[in-house]
Amino acid sequence: MNGHEVLNRVEKGYRMAKPTDGTVLCQDAYYEQMKSRWNCIPENRPTFAYLQDFFNNYCVAAENTYKPVD
Repeated sequence: MNGHEVLNRVEKGYRMAKPTDGTVLCQDAYYEQMKSRWNCIPENRPTFAYLQDFFNNYCVAAENTYKPVD
């Protein structure tokens, strides 16, 4: 798509699907945060400070729940 097509589709509600292939898995929580940045109302979008805190805490929480496979 060119830039004009992208703007038209986004204005109509189009959002990229969560990546399901590739070498890095996209966690659901990451994708939900990505989608929240696309809110049409700027005041409803998370701040960068919020996102930094979310991802820093998410990484710590993920490390605490990670169990290596034997």
